[in-house]
Formats: sequence, C-alpha cells, structure tokens
Amino acid sequence: MLLQQQPQPAWATERRKKPRMVGSYPAILQSRDAQGRKIRLNATLVNISSGGFCLVLKPQARLDKDVFVLFRYSVTGPLGKSRAPLVALRGKPIRFGQTEAGMQTVAVKIGHSRFL
Repeated sequence: MLLQQQPQPAWATERRKKPRMVGSYPAILQSRDAQGRKIRLNATLVNISSGGFCLVLKPQARLDKDVFVLFRYSVTGPLGKSRAPLVALRGKPIRFGQTEAGMQTVAVKIGHSRFL
C-alpha cells in the first residue's frame, strides 16, 4: 500500500511569527553607507508586518545600522501626493540578500512607525 503525501499549504511552512502583507509599494529609503555618507535611494517595499518589512533595491553599498523609509500605502498610486496614507518607518537592517535578477533585498526590523 502506497501513501501519497499531500503538499503542505504555504502557511504551514511559514517561519514568520506575524502575518505579513505582500504588495509592491514604491518607497524612498534614507540611510548612511559604510563610510558614514548620507544616501537616499528609490526602493520597492515588497512585504510588511507589525514587526518588520522587506525592501528590494538596486545593488548598493551596505547600509548603516539605521534606515528610514517612506511609502504611500496604496497599490494604485505613486509616492507623490494622493489620498492614500503616507507611512514613515524607522528600523535596523537585520538581513541582506539578492534576488535572481541581481537586485538587493533588505529585511528591516521596525523600531518606530508613524502615519503622516
């Protein structure tokens, strides 16, 4: 008698403790590079939870210990002026990675958040 394994649903293999919302939100990232110079980059916020978020950006130098991110919580509008709430996030990068397309990913633990 053969037993067939049923594939596990995605939520069963999820390692995160908090639910995460997935999207593609244009964002502006501000930080300092390894030499202490201020940098400002365009990025895409690809997911967010109450404890952290993940950004995708062009390959750059390592970010410093603190980052500041602004994004408009709207799947239809750009970062400019619109009716969707503007969200400010401050946090610490905890993990860096790379996509198959060569873009850099940065996972950030939220230290402070605010709706503007």
